[in-house]
Amino acid sequence: MTARPESPGAERARMDGVDQDGGQLAGWHLWGPYMSERQWGTVREDYSAGGGAWSYLPHDHARSRAYRWGEDGLAGFSDREQRLCLALALWNGRDPILKERLFGLTGAEANHGEDVKEYWWYLDAIPSHAWNRWRYHYPQAAFPYEDLRAENGRRGKHDAEYELLDTGVFDEDRYWIVEVHYAKAGPTDVLMSVQISNAGPDLETLHVLPTAWFRNTWSWDRGAPKPELFATGEATISISHPSLGDLELLAGPGSDGSGPTLLFCDNETNQQRLHGVAQSTPYPKDGINDHVVSNAGTVNPARRGTKCAAWYRVPVAAGATAELRLRLRPPGPSPIPRPRSDQSSSMSSRPGARRPTGSTPTSPRRPPHRTRRW
Repeated sequence: MTARPESPGAERARMDGVDQDGGQLAGWHLWGPYMSERQWGTVREDYSAGGGAWSYLPHDHARSRAYRWGEDGLAGFSDREQRLCLALALWNGRDPILKERLFGLTGAEANHGEDVKEYWWYLDAIPSHAWNRWRYHYPQAAFPYEDLRAENGRRGKHDAEYELLDTGVFDEDRYWIVEVHYAKAGPTDVLMSVQISNAGPDLETLHVLPTAWFRNTWSWDRGAPKPELFATGEATISISHPSLGDLELLAGPGSDGSGPTLLFCDNETNQQRLHGVAQSTPYPKDGINDHVVSNAGTVNPARRGTKCAAWYRVPVAAGATAELRLRLRPPGPSPIPRPRSDQSSSMSSRPGARRPTGSTPTSPRRPPHRTRRW
């Protein structure tokens, strides 16, 4: 998706009158990239007796435990209080779990302190958040979670870190280049474009799940109102929140013209998996993960809940790109803008296309930025 040319003062006009006390912050600043990259393993969610944040909520629990104070996700976008969140989940068909958040090692697991083991970039943004662009490189082979833990745990403080690129998972350029663009048509009208490029030599299929959910604000206080997401069409989700009001999420067709499958669960802790006790819902936070990966019956057949995803299965030829579009907005008649007609063309033939730096079959190279600390 290419940004349309604007007059020189367009962003200044959007920002006029913005102050630090609220004011216009309820306008263009209401929605933005406010979500954390990691909520698990932090003091924000630590209720352990001894202050062991890393072990109290590890990465393996993150998909199953409802957070209280914030959310995390890939290319996360939310309102400024993180009441409603929008982010991306991916599955290469080989991983044991969906890729819903970045993976890293805790201080005890890494040889040089806690360290994220992924490759991602924030490419563009403007102050009003009317335009944001983010990129992520996702291996087509199974993500080497245990290899990264084991090898970094084996190495000492005087040894080099064992990075994702060192595992060989990017060999022969077998990875996905995923870009997410957010563009606003107005303060409360957000277009999400997901562009998926196959950097590898063969046709591959990527499962893409743009996901919307409410931060759980109702389980902690008796009588707190509970918002709801529910399907009102094959690709339309109605959003009802006591303070945000009514919104809708429209999911456009895939690159082959077919619509996604809407999946619903609840942003509630999976008590059975984590603690071995009865849970309050048969469709907990990890319900979408378990359904996609294991075909479990953990999504609500009534198509309603507090977390939902639009599940696309996207085959992409070697060197080609596909685009998906979604729109978050107040209810209205306007459709989702259609992707450009060249959206599935070869990467090299697309106007202005640039092949991101990465590994090559004969000479693996580190992507342009190293992994970063949390």
